[in-house]
Amino acid sequence: MKITQHPAADWLELRLAGRLDATWAQHVGDTINTNIHAGAHRIALNFAEVHYISSLGLRVILQYYKQLKSIKGELVVIEPSTAALTIFKTSGMQGFLVSDSWRPDTSTPPAATQQTRGGATYQIFPQPANVALTCVASGNPEQLAAGGYSQADSHTLKFASGSFGLGLGAFGSGFDDCRERFGEFMAVGGCAIALPTNDQHALPDYVVEEGALVPQVEALYALTGSGDFPFMIRFDALAEGAGKVGLTELTDALLALSGAETAAFVVLAEAAGIVGSCLRRSPTAGPIVFELPGVRDCLSFTTERTSDKSLALLVGVASRAQHGAAFLRPQGIDGELQAHVHAALFPYRPVQQGELPLGKVVKELLGSSNPTALLHLMPDTRPFEGVGETDLLRGACWVGPLNTISGT
Repeated sequence: MKITQHPAADWLELRLAGRLDATWAQHVGDTINTNIHAGAHRIALNFAEVHYISSLGLRVILQYYKQLKSIKGELVVIEPSTAALTIFKTSGMQGFLVSDSWRPDTSTPPAATQQTRGGATYQIFPQPANVALTCVASGNPEQLAAGGYSQADSHTLKFASGSFGLGLGAFGSGFDDCRERFGEFMAVGGCAIALPTNDQHALPDYVVEEGALVPQVEALYALTGSGDFPFMIRFDALAEGAGKVGLTELTDALLALSGAETAAFVVLAEAAGIVGSCLRRSPTAGPIVFELPGVRDCLSFTTERTSDKSLALLVGVASRAQHGAAFLRPQGIDGELQAHVHAALFPYRPVQQGELPLGKVVKELLGSSNPTALLHLMPDTRPFEGVGETDLLRGACWVGPLNTISGT
């Protein structure tokens, strides 16, 4: 089978010629999959020269039709031959799959500001910002190592739409209820995700805002904020470079592109490798030990780079200044950039293209899949043994400058 590619504005036309049978179905599927991973989310399959389709071929087409539909993309069949159209009709797929009106879009889409920095290209979409972004630090992260936490350190936080947060907390009613479960949490877009520590095999739990139900977290310490993110920024790693963007490089670029010394950000990205840690037990049981061998009982680390692709939702605060010093940790080798970033990991799927609304994207993500892990992202810079830092491929970011972090 011969396959040729014909990009057209925001569509990709794949022209197929030959038999779509067991011999070629995998090849066609791999071609579609490769282009989806490269960012093509609207694909037209031209079947003018396809004269036979087996059940396996139909299955492959249906698989990627469903995958693209799940991320608000499209896959259509155009100009089918008489034989191909007959097969689509008898299989019941003609009605939703075959398009009689598809035409390549030759119009020029509105241009976003675009820059190339380091190993990636960035598209900047200014957003309406009616409410200035603010951030507040509460609690004391230094008590992790100093002596643990008690009821006096616990406070209740609510995360309605338009707010964000990250820190140590749990879902429950007050300190006593949450005592054994305190772990990493993050919140954005009317959703909160928390990792309980009372079970070593526990998965992240989450609450989504629904009507009068607002996500509520009992927190020991946190960075929280609200307001509008004035920039939505897409990034894509350059194929001719490393093919991935380190978290430090991305964070540095977000600060530069937003003109900020300190900023809050949210990222939804296709990840190539995740590096971070999470608590193994609640800090209410006593101080968290950060030295060997005791650290093994207190923290879980990604001692090897996770090589499988995943979809990562990040919430973080970063600074080149001294804002929030106790809450931020050095990023990269030189440590000039400081940040605190939590990430929830989901099964891999491509990030939708174009300009995206934050709240809708987050709720659709949690409505279609469950988080498999929740980590505090941090680089592993140990000589020889260090596994580096989190690497991302492409994604969407929402970022806003912070004039200060109150409470620090």
